[in-house]
Amino acid sequence: MASVSPSPQPHVALVVDDEPGVRMCTADVLLDMGYEVVEAGSAEEALAELDRGLQPSLLVTDHLMPGMSGADLAREVIARDPQTAVIVVSGYTNVELDPALVRLSKPFRLNDLRECVVAATSRGS
Repeated sequence: MASVSPSPQPHVALVVDDEPGVRMCTADVLLDMGYEVVEAGSAEEALAELDRGLQPSLLVTDHLMPGMSGADLAREVIARDPQTAVIVVSGYTNVELDPALVRLSKPFRLNDLRECVVAATSRGS
């Protein structure tokens, strides 16, 4: 019998950023949008949350972090569950990202984040 991966938990967002202030502001916007938010200070912390059973419907991750990059984290999350919507946040314009990922450039306004959430979650719909 084939293994079927469970569906993501609706309206659960995993926010990953090594800067606590940025992570908190991002989480606040997502909370206002109706998401339950789980925060992680690194890609490794985020993967530990996934290993414990978290199945977010949305990942918002900084790209440049110590250890694993946000792009690498995004690839791992999508490999585990291709239905997960992903936003990669980066202050660098020369970073090559998978075109399937939604990119949010730093610095960003809160409305920019909201628009990216809508774009990321409507892909593949």
